[in-house]
Amino acid sequence: MDKKVNLSEYIHPKTEILFVALNVPENSNKNAHWFTNNLSFWNLLFRSGIITQPILNKLEGDETVFGCTKINFKNWSIGVTDLNRKIVKAKSINVEVTSKDVKRIMDILKIREVSKLCLMHSKVGEAFRNFASEIQFNSNRYRKIGQWKNTEIFEVPFHNASIADKEKYYTMLIQKYGSVNKKGE
Repeated sequence: MDKKVNLSEYIHPKTEILFVALNVPENSNKNAHWFTNNLSFWNLLFRSGIITQPILNKLEGDETVFGCTKINFKNWSIGVTDLNRKIVKAKSINVEVTSKDVKRIMDILKIREVSKLCLMHSKVGEAFRNFASEIQFNSNRYRKIGQWKNTEIFEVPFHNASIADKEKYYTMLIQKYGSVNKKGE
């Protein structure tokens, strides 16, 4: 039996970055705070420049970054949700996503002003490529992968993935037009 989702979304009327993770993890659901297994997500945001001060308490990161704008890059409004809001699981391999999950995110884009949609897991990127037929995707992985109206769409590695130099992909979220460094990486 699935557990009730206790983790509130942060979706603002105007959002510079909307992070879309895969599903509600058990630990975060239990304490009703985002990214609370460790500080890796918050450290990654700090190293990439998305936030200007480190988060020291993992139970305060979501309210500090998603709930207000004080330490965010250029005081940007940053939001977060999960692609699958029904399943509470620790292991992503056990999470299934459907076209309805992608449609829910697309409906958010239709009524909210989102500058950059950030897909934070390979399963989330795959779901969008499979079910968001109104978006033309390029072959990129871990950078800008598409555009829908005024929303740039990025795929980034999950914060605890064993991908080297993850912050360079997150840094693209605060660069104009999702540009990359001078070498084109």
